[in-house]
Amino acid sequence: MTNRRIAIQQLLLIWAGVALLPSCLHNEQKVSIPLKLIHIDPDDENMMAELAETILPKTDTPGARDLSAHLFALKMVDDCFTKANQEKYIQGMKEFESFVMKKTGKPFAENSADEKKAIVAELDLQKPADTGMLFFYQSTKKLTVEAYNTCEYYLTKIRGYKMLPGKFQGCIPYKRT
Repeated sequence: MTNRRIAIQQLLLIWAGVALLPSCLHNEQKVSIPLKLIHIDPDDENMMAELAETILPKTDTPGARDLSAHLFALKMVDDCFTKANQEKYIQGMKEFESFVMKKTGKPFAENSADEKKAIVAELDLQKPADTGMLFFYQSTKKLTVEAYNTCEYYLTKIRGYKMLPGKFQGCIPYKRT
């Protein structure tokens, strides 16, 4: 009787281990924010963070990466761009990485700061075009600057923005005249 119990317990333990093992070994990284309509991988997110940081680098103030400007850009593309522009943006992201690979032989995130600046400077010199890569770059740059200019740090520490000057009065009786 005890041998049967031990055998059943060991069998259940083995089944539990077999059931849990795939979830323990499966180490799929995910992006930092949930996106409904566009799909990117963690490498794309890292590349976006590096691009945003190259556009607005950290100095005596936080850089774009510190303020998560790349996540703002991704969320805006996911929520506000048309389906066609979302597809063009994602295609442009791939074209951008291909362009960088041809130019430097390595992904954008693995380049040195000077190489990244040179790539961005070259793209800044190009005229607005209908190519996916330039659409991706120009949209990312615009959204990165917008994210920085509307973040709490910039508005409170640099601009000195105050929500409401004076005293806040939340409840004021309404009278019809």
